[in-house]
Amino acid sequence: VQGITEWLPISSSGHLALIQQKLGFESPVFFDVMLHLGTLIVILIVFREKIVKIVHSKGLATPEGKILKLIIVGNVPVAIAYILFGKDIKAMFSNAFAVAIAFLATGVVLFLTFRAIERRNELTYVDSVLIGVAQAFALVPGLSRSGLTIAIALLLGIERRKAAEFSFLLAIPAVIGAAIEESLTCEFAEIDVLPVLVGVIITIIVGYVALKLLLRIVQRGKLYIFSIYCWLAGTLVLLLPF
Repeated sequence: VQGITEWLPISSSGHLALIQQKLGFESPVFFDVMLHLGTLIVILIVFREKIVKIVHSKGLATPEGKILKLIIVGNVPVAIAYILFGKDIKAMFSNAFAVAIAFLATGVVLFLTFRAIERRNELTYVDSVLIGVAQAFALVPGLSRSGLTIAIALLLGIERRKAAEFSFLLAIPAVIGAAIEESLTCEFAEIDVLPVLVGVIITIIVGYVALKLLLRIVQRGKLYIFSIYCWLAGTLVLLLPF
């Protein structure tokens, strides 16, 4: 579930929240931390060439240096949102109604990209902040991080490839931050390594395929097709007992 829904714009957090509610279990914190690691590995593999250029950029004045600054600026909203509303957001993971509404909202935003027009391939700091705000909203389970950030970039007129690329580069600090935050409360005693290792490997393999598929769909201007799934998911959650 993590491998597929983390990349497709259908909210991994929303699916995991509903599965945990329906099955009545909560995954170990260490397992969540390792899944975040798997998520990070997928990003590093798919965007390795761009990441290498950013790491080896000669100063912040270079094009790669500017991307780094945009990534830093874009992650400020999510950091502020988590500090201010972290407890409230975590409470939503046990609220199926809130998750359902969030699914429906994700569908609306995705559908709006139906008429998105490419006008430029360079992002501004304003673009970065707006996309970052979308990422902050996606802390709510049911609001897709990839879906909202790519959709907002497309609606701002950013070229499709650039919109998708920036969305996932923006995710790197957020994923690292989430892993660090969760590891602070992690109990490392009595950890069964084999299931965790299997889960991470599956996440990487399935996540890689899902991410490549999403990039292809975005390039074709078809991101809006996922709105149907989000609307169906939200509607089913409202109708079914959780």
